[in-house]
Amino acid sequence: MMMNDRMKKRAKKWVVAAGLISTMALGVVVPAAAAATDVSGSIRSFEPTSLLKNDGTFWVWGTGLKSVPTQIYGLTDVETWLGQYFVKKRDGSVWHLYQSSGNAPLQAIQVSGVSNLTMVRMGDDRSVVALDAKGNVYTVTINGSDAKFNLVPDVSDVVDLNYYTESSQIADKFHWVFLKKDGTVWVSVDEFKKFKPVASLSGVMAILDNLALDKNGNIWTLSRISAEQPGEQIAKKMKGLSNIQTIYKNNDTSLAIDRDGRLYYWGYTYTGSSDGTVYHPQDIPVLFTSIKNVKDVVIANRSLLVLVEGGSLQLASLEREKMPENPEFKQLASAITNIKSGGMHAIMQKKDGTLWGYGYNKHAELGYGDYELMHDTPVPVQQAISVHLNGELVPLNNGVITSSGQAFIPLRSVFEKLGAEFKWDDQNKIATINRTDAAKPALSISINLKTGETKLNNETVMLANDPFGVNGVSYLPLRFINESLGAKVDWVQKNEDISITMK
Repeated sequence: MMMNDRMKKRAKKWVVAAGLISTMALGVVVPAAAAATDVSGSIRSFEPTSLLKNDGTFWVWGTGLKSVPTQIYGLTDVETWLGQYFVKKRDGSVWHLYQSSGNAPLQAIQVSGVSNLTMVRMGDDRSVVALDAKGNVYTVTINGSDAKFNLVPDVSDVVDLNYYTESSQIADKFHWVFLKKDGTVWVSVDEFKKFKPVASLSGVMAILDNLALDKNGNIWTLSRISAEQPGEQIAKKMKGLSNIQTIYKNNDTSLAIDRDGRLYYWGYTYTGSSDGTVYHPQDIPVLFTSIKNVKDVVIANRSLLVLVEGGSLQLASLEREKMPENPEFKQLASAITNIKSGGMHAIMQKKDGTLWGYGYNKHAELGYGDYELMHDTPVPVQQAISVHLNGELVPLNNGVITSSGQAFIPLRSVFEKLGAEFKWDDQNKIATINRTDAAKPALSISINLKTGETKLNNETVMLANDPFGVNGVSYLPLRFINESLGAKVDWVQKNEDISITMK
C-alpha cells in the first residue's frame, strides 16, 4: 500500500527529528531503572546529537549546530538533559538552550518559576509538556529565547508522560498520556481541559505512544477513538505478547523484549525510496528466532540495531515486503554498552567510553566531522576537547577535530581571542588573520584552503598536515601554533583540554 497522509506527516517528522538534539519520543522505555554500566571515559550520558561530560559541561553537534561536539559556552554544572533544548543543573535550576540563527552559538538562559524538572516532551502537534520530580505537569510556551511554564492544575502524581495521535478522515487529534504513581493511566481531552482515566488499565509500569506495559509483562494498546465516534478511552491487551520487560516504538514500528531476552516486532517494513516508498504493515507481532539474549534495540536508517549480551551490536534490514521470523542479522559493532536513535541515525557508546555514529549524516548528525549523506559502518564521534588560551576558555565556533593523529583547531575562534581580525574570501577559499595591535607582536596568517598553502607574516610555512575547511569553518593544525608561532601547547589528558600559552 502507498503511504497515506498520516504516514507522510510522520515520515516528515522523522526526517526533521533526525537532526534535533531531542529524540522526540523515539526510544526504549524500561519499567525499571537500568543497571549501571561499567564504562570508562569522561562522558556521563549522551543523546543522538549531544553529550554531557562528568565535569558538568554540555556539548552539541548536528543540524543548525556543529559538525563535531562543541561546548556550550558559559553552561556548567549540568546534571541532565531534559529534552527539547532544556537541561537541568545540579542545583535543580532549569536552563533553555536558545539559538538566534542557524550560525549563532547556542545560549543558555535560565528559566524562572520551575525547578527540578525530570523531562520535557514535544507532541505531534508541536505542543510541549514538562514534568517535575513532584509529579506536577506543565505546559510550555516557547517564544524565541523566552520559555514560560504553566502549571496544569487538574493532573498530579505523574511519573511519566507521552502522547499519541488519533487519526480520522476529518483531522488528526492529539492526546497527552500520563502515567501516575498508582499505576493508572490518564489521557488529556480538549487540550488539557479534561483528564480521563483509561478504563480497565492498572498496574502500568511504562507508557510509550499508545502502548502501555503493565507489571505482569503485558502490553496494552490505547484505543484511538476519533472525534466522530465519541466514547471512553479503553485499552486492549495485545495477543501473542507476555512476560515483556521493554518496549520500543519509532513512529509506526514497535518492538518488545521479553524477560528471556527474546525480541518481538510488529509494524511496517519498507520498499522503494523517497516519494516512491511503499509501506508494508504487519500488525501481528513476530517473534524472531534468529537472535537471542537481547538487551536493547533501536531503529535507525530502515534498520534494526539490536544489542545483545556481551556487547555485540547486530543489524537486520527493514527494507523488505515482509519481516520473517528468522531475519538475517550481521554484526555492526562490538564492545557496545549503550545505543540511542535519532530516527535516521544512531549513536552508540563502547566500553572504553568512546561514541560512534551510524546512518544518516546529511547534517553532521554523527559528529564525525563531515557531511557525507550516509555512513553504513560506524564512524567515531569526535572527542569533546576544550581549548584554553592564556588560561581562558575559548568559545569555539566548532569543536576540535582530530585527524591522522593530529589535533586541528578552528582558526577564527582562537585568533579572534588574541585580538586578531578574521577575513574569508569565499571565491578563492582563502582565510586571513591580521593583528595590528601596537602593544602586541604583529601577526599575519594566510591560508589557502584549496591548496593548503600557508603563509606566516608573508613567508610560506611548510606544514606536515594541511589545513582544511568543514562547512565554512577553517581548521589549522595545532602543531602550527606550537612550531611556527612559538606558543607553549599542553595536552591536559584528565580534562581533555588543550592549553595554549602565547603572546
